[in-house]
Amino acid sequence: IWILIGQAIYAQVPNDILAGQWTFDDPNNLNIATVGNDLVLIGSHSIVTGPDSVNGAVNIGTGSYYMADHSITPKSGESYINEFTIVMDVKVSGLGKWYSLYQTSLSNSNDTDWAISPDGELGIGATGYSNSIIKPGEWYRLAISVKNGSWYDYYFDGQLLFQGTPQSIDGRFSLGSIVLFFADDNGEDSPIDVAELLLFSRALDVNEIKTMGGYGHKVREPINLPIHTYLQSPTPTSIYICWHANDRTESIVEFGTTEAFGNTKTGESHVFNSQLIWHWVHLTDLTQETVYYYRAITDTDESEIKKFKTPPPNESKHGHVRFAVHGDTRTDINSYSWVIDNMKSKMIELYGEDIESNINCLLNTGDIVTSGYSLNQYKYEYFNPIEPISGNVPFMVSIGNHENEAPDYYHYMKYEDIGGPQGEKYYSFRIGRVLFIALNSNWQLRNDTQIVWLNGLLHDTEEDTTIDWIFAFCHHPGHSEMWVDGNTPYVQDKIIPTLKKYGKVDMLMYGHTHAYERGAVTEGNLRLMESGGGGANLDRWGEYYQLDYPEIQKAFDHYCYSIIDIDIANKIYSATTYSLGHPEKYLDNVIIDRFYRDKADTTKLQRPDIVSPQPGTKIEAPIVLKATPYPEIDDLMSSQFQVTTTEGDYSTPLLDENRNFEDIYGDTGPPNWESIDLNEGINLSKYNVPKVLLSTDTQYWWRVRYRDKNLQWSNWSKESSFTFESPSHVTEGSGTKIRTNRLYANYPNPFNSSSTIRFDLQKRENVKLIIYDIRGKIIKELINTTKLAGEHSISWDGKDIADNAVPSGVYYYQIVSNSFVDVGKAILLK
Repeated sequence: IWILIGQAIYAQVPNDILAGQWTFDDPNNLNIATVGNDLVLIGSHSIVTGPDSVNGAVNIGTGSYYMADHSITPKSGESYINEFTIVMDVKVSGLGKWYSLYQTSLSNSNDTDWAISPDGELGIGATGYSNSIIKPGEWYRLAISVKNGSWYDYYFDGQLLFQGTPQSIDGRFSLGSIVLFFADDNGEDSPIDVAELLLFSRALDVNEIKTMGGYGHKVREPINLPIHTYLQSPTPTSIYICWHANDRTESIVEFGTTEAFGNTKTGESHVFNSQLIWHWVHLTDLTQETVYYYRAITDTDESEIKKFKTPPPNESKHGHVRFAVHGDTRTDINSYSWVIDNMKSKMIELYGEDIESNINCLLNTGDIVTSGYSLNQYKYEYFNPIEPISGNVPFMVSIGNHENEAPDYYHYMKYEDIGGPQGEKYYSFRIGRVLFIALNSNWQLRNDTQIVWLNGLLHDTEEDTTIDWIFAFCHHPGHSEMWVDGNTPYVQDKIIPTLKKYGKVDMLMYGHTHAYERGAVTEGNLRLMESGGGGANLDRWGEYYQLDYPEIQKAFDHYCYSIIDIDIANKIYSATTYSLGHPEKYLDNVIIDRFYRDKADTTKLQRPDIVSPQPGTKIEAPIVLKATPYPEIDDLMSSQFQVTTTEGDYSTPLLDENRNFEDIYGDTGPPNWESIDLNEGINLSKYNVPKVLLSTDTQYWWRVRYRDKNLQWSNWSKESSFTFESPSHVTEGSGTKIRTNRLYANYPNPFNSSSTIRFDLQKRENVKLIIYDIRGKIIKELINTTKLAGEHSISWDGKDIADNAVPSGVYYYQIVSNSFVDVGKAILLK
């Protein structure tokens, strides 16, 4: 017979192989079988939207399940069914909970025998779990092929996902006369949508299940070769090829410019224990900018044939240097594998299948394992997930705090040839005209020796005409918005000031916070990038004490990675960050950030002119400073306004406000999880001076400058002045009309214990003043009463409606009356 899933005929099998098929297409009888016996529903289910308009589906919830009497008979000498295949089309609503797929206990008195874990993995403890992750809200065709005593294989949209641990004949995983779909004995059967169920009386093979197809999800094919290679420490004429092998210390690499190789080199090994040996061969005297084929060999074990490409000569002025950056990849191997697979697919999409010819290296900002002193974690948490790329493109790591300066880490990493004065703990390397600097921000290395080395290295590069670009990376941030507790003074006060002194330094990349953040220092060309969304559990909005730093322009609690493309000849780089979302909203390589630096364009922005107030003007509140708009407004990134009490002296200004065209900070939460731009609609050519900063009948001087997205500042505008006059005829509660309704910026801001919010009313009316948190939840209602025309003020002490102190972070205050509505932003910093 031909088996039909939905409208697609996909396989031909003998009549006696298909024991049951249930499609849920008949709304009048959802339990009816297309083949075999009807299902028996225990509990309840409901009709839901299927994969398409012609395929029905149901949702079956916690405590409900189907009983399927399959009529399969045991083989001779066996008491239970030990060979079968189950195929099902399912969709889950979210992660963080268990989903049961089937179980063998007729009385539903056991745990499930096949599940989707809270992390989205497929399997069960006794057989193992998959690396690929089920995404909420998407349909999947899952299959399990069982031949107890031989195999227990899991499939995912027609592809072999992984080979589980085989089970015993007539053991727990054997079927009785009835199978229970979606049943579990202790509530680990969260509601799940199902559109199709099939049960076969034979264990189908890879090719048979492949014909079934699915919903287009791609999974990493299992690789059974005993040797997986890892490239590191490239130079134009050398590279390290490394791998694991058991028991044997022989380290051999065959290599050459064709698959015939022609060259053989023997290397060395480090014996961790009899079951774990790290091998490496240092290939030298290679030809620059050349593709090499190679194969790693230990005794009878060998890797598949791989390729790498040596970097260009240091002085080369042609082509591109491209690298990817990610970090904080530890612990969750499934998420890290998912990030790596998406990264590789994006590289192939952008540059073609030969990624070794188009990607020069991958940078990891550290925390590659949960504990650097746990030897077995290196292989499973780091080397295995990166295998699809690491045999073709070299990986370079800046050590994280979870590695904790463990000796095992340094046995794995071959940085001794490129290290600083304290050895391989920090290092630098070249790819063409690009210098990479890996810094060590662990507490053990927060010393002046490293800073002296860094300063000397950067000083020398200023005179080196073969270096145009410098990218530094370490593990810890100076400032992190998402996880302020991870802020590191050594980075903020030592590393960043050293880097920003030198014009060739382009970016400092770091991790530690499991998120993505990007900004730039005020003076100089140094960009800052938090790249910690590589696979470890994400740090989320609202989870910790958080703060909106002025130098950080974007922050996302997403799994992500970035690709930087440097056009050597034209002296321009572009950086693109791709997001995979988070467990509440997965994304498919969506671009969440793009920026560039064009070193060939040294044209400064046109200096802005003063519009108002005109020099010497006497002015009442509100004080609005206005400059000429920038002609190409889409290219404007920042503006900086300064106000001083001493003409010409801006060394200690009364006000120094640097604002950016965007400030991505926080999200809306469920259901849409949209990022919030706190500066949306901002006019960078205007600034409202907080009235509380000014004294009556006092003269002030001010100036402004603009910055474009190429990090070029204009010159300062000419200085202008104004004298602040406070209208004496307006007092709070006087009932006298004033010119306009107005909500002023709170002061001080940021604040610690309390902050004053001021507003003006034109007429007597009811006014509400409400404090919200970043997700829109009402924290406190400060005012809800009738107010007379005039000036008003009220203090907020940082407490909620129950008089409990709220945590540090960003809050909004909204004024609402019949005649106007306005919103301000307050930053509480404890």
